[in-house]
Amino acid sequence: MSEMTSRRDRKKQQTRQAIGEAAMRLFLARGFDAVTIADVAREADTAVQTVFNHFPTKEDLFFQERDSFVAAPSAAIRSRRDDESIAQALARGYLRLLSDYHVAGLLVQSVEYQRTMDASPALRGRELELRREREDLLAATLAEDMPPQGDPLRPRLVAALASAIDRVLDGEFRHRLLAGEGASEVRAALAPMAEELFGTIEAACRHLDASGAENPRIEPARRSPA
Repeated sequence: MSEMTSRRDRKKQQTRQAIGEAAMRLFLARGFDAVTIADVAREADTAVQTVFNHFPTKEDLFFQERDSFVAAPSAAIRSRRDDESIAQALARGYLRLLSDYHVAGLLVQSVEYQRTMDASPALRGRELELRREREDLLAATLAEDMPPQGDPLRPRLVAALASAIDRVLDGEFRHRLLAGEGASEVRAALAPMAEELFGTIEAACRHLDASGAENPRIEPARRSPA
């Protein structure tokens, strides 16, 4: 039974990958708004319903890495070391996601990917929704990570700052790519920028601690080793 299940799962994954690759070929060649789900199904040699079984919306076909994008900052916080600050963990998480995209070859097609997204109001709107999901998830994770007696607004503030920094870094990433820089060069240039910008989160928290004169500084809660 387990062998049959494993074979079935592999088949599903292969079908999903084939659909995803077919969709991206069409999107990058024609533009997102000019491609229909029926076009994708024909390109992938499958049924329209099969496409919907794997990707509920056309936007999901474009943002195929949405889960890793949304979860990346929260995953970095959950995995942070005892000697690692929240800001350091967030910088590491951002650079790890960028590295994963690079290894997977996704950065190679980033120029056309960015141009396709910029040309579609639907994709730009969906990107904003994904960023809100990302910020909300990070705020919830930070609320678990910080001590219950701490400032209840701190998780939301840190998440909002992290989200703003993400947008700045992503904007720089797009600008450099569209200006003709190679993906490897852009990735290398963003590393010190990410560390510097996420470092402002620590400065902001220190300012909040200093402004609350009657409240002693509360360090982030440390988790016991698993």
